[in-house]
This record gives sequence, structure tokens and C-alpha cells, in this order.
Amino acid sequence: MPKSNEPKLEPLWENKPVILVAILIIGIIAIAALASIVLFVPGITSSSAPSGIAIIPLKGEISNESSGSFSTVLSANEIIALIDEAENDPEVGAIFIDIDSPGGEVVASKQIARKIWEVKKPTYSYINSVGASGGYYVASATDYIMADEDSITGSIGVVSIILNIEGLLEKIGVKATVLQKGELKTIGSPFDELSEKEKEILDEILEQAFNNFKNDILEFRSTKLTRSQLESIADGRILTGKQAYQKNLVDELLTREKAIDRAAELAGIEFAQKIEYGQKEFGLFDIFFTSGKAFGSGFISSVSVQSDIPTIK
Repeated sequence: MPKSNEPKLEPLWENKPVILVAILIIGIIAIAALASIVLFVPGITSSSAPSGIAIIPLKGEISNESSGSFSTVLSANEIIALIDEAENDPEVGAIFIDIDSPGGEVVASKQIARKIWEVKKPTYSYINSVGASGGYYVASATDYIMADEDSITGSIGVVSIILNIEGLLEKIGVKATVLQKGELKTIGSPFDELSEKEKEILDEILEQAFNNFKNDILEFRSTKLTRSQLESIADGRILTGKQAYQKNLVDELLTREKAIDRAAELAGIEFAQKIEYGQKEFGLFDIFFTSGKAFGSGFISSVSVQSDIPTIK
């Protein structure tokens, strides 16, 4: 039978190298297309979890009143605003409260603590030289408290100091005449001794603030501290960081730098970026403004008298 003159068809897989290269190219194109979708479609991201740790300073006396733009001490309202900012910053994965404060106003301390308690991101605190009373109040609201072993903390109590300068004024020949409407309007006046009724009223105010202070600490550290443990040291005494750790007021004893690293570890953040919040820049105008404010405040204090308000320090 005569052979056919039609060309012989080679099996497909005899061109195997060419086909494999083609498949590889198609695969690379498909992967690149998928990656572009992941990168550019809204709501889809290829980045990892936030790597920033927001470091917020709590320094000096805690107060709702601003110390002025030239001061490095932030008011309670300024600190609360920074906490909100860190909470809403997508680059921040954890909030670190850097504490060096002896305490301050009851309401100011409580407002900062409550704000920390409400945030969704992990919160950590570190007690440097001192984090006592209102300073500890704020620390107790964080998820994890760290401190230097030689720091000063505790001082869980409330105080109101009222001066009586009546005898001094008599010695220098000065007499104060106070006009009032309302039997208790001048409660806490430095020109008179406190009556028993006035002492009773002030004591009730301090008792309320003190109980709220302790109850909040127990709420914040409910899994770490019992009421009996707290009551045994809630008499205004100060403790070292080491003593506070032994009494379950503090979770770990570290240096500041190691505390930041520990916070990153606990929050599951790799290669953590430290983001310093609350850094102020000063200009010549700030210097003159703050000096003028200080002079004015001193002058007002010299010609007016105000009753002291309860503080936790």
C-alpha cells in the first residue's frame, strides 16, 4: 500500500519544554493580577497588623487645668485627647502610658482612667520614679502594669488640706471680714476653724471619693486583686515597685525600655515602632505667654482665697 504524502503529526508532549514555559508565564501573570486586586480593592490590604506603640506621657500633677504651652506637663483633657488619637490611628497597635506622677485631682485622674478602660486596643503602663495615688489610679486601668522595682507607688487615699491663718493674721494686725449668705457658704475658709458640722460634710465628700477610687481599682484589676488584698494597703501608705508587685498592684518589674519591648510582645507586635505622643515645640511667643500667665496667676492667688479641693496624692 503506498505511503501517504501527508505530514506526520507529532504528539503534543514532544514539545514539552515549550508548553511548560508557557504554563509558567501564564501562572506568573495570574499571580500578579491577583496581587494587584489585593492591593487596590478597597477594604483588602496586604499589610500586616499595626506595628506602632503609642507612648503617652503622664507627668507631674494630674489636673484638668492646662499648664500652658511652654510646660511639658499635659492636662487630663490633653491626655484624653491623645488616647483618642492613638485609638483611632491605624498605625497604632497598642497604647503605652508612661507614668511619672504623684497624683492630683480626683476627677481628672478618674477621667483619664475611665478613658483608658474604654479603649479597644491593648493598653500598658509603666511607673518610672513615681506613680502614686492618682498616678496609680490611671495605671490600674491598663491591661498590664510594669514598674521599676525602686519606684514609688501606692498611696491609695484621698486628702483635702485646709489652712487656718486666723492666728497669723491676728499677730500681724490683720483682720478679715467675711460677708456671707448661707450658713455653710464659707466652709473651708482659712479665717475660721472648721466646725464639727463642716468637718462631717467634708468627711462625707472624701469618703465618697475614696470608695470610688478603691472600687475602680478593684474593677480594673478584678482578675488580679481581691478586696481584702487592697484593703490591707489602702491606708495611704506608699510602696516601692517591688512591694507593689508582691501585693499584686503591679504585674512585672522592668526598666522602661524593656517595658516597652514587653508591651510589644504582649500585644503580638513584631518590629515595634515607638510613636511618641504629646511632644511640644516651643517658640519665643510661648515663653512670654507662659511667663505672663505665671505672673498673673501669682497675683490673683495673693489677693484671693479658695477652699482646697479633694486630691488623690
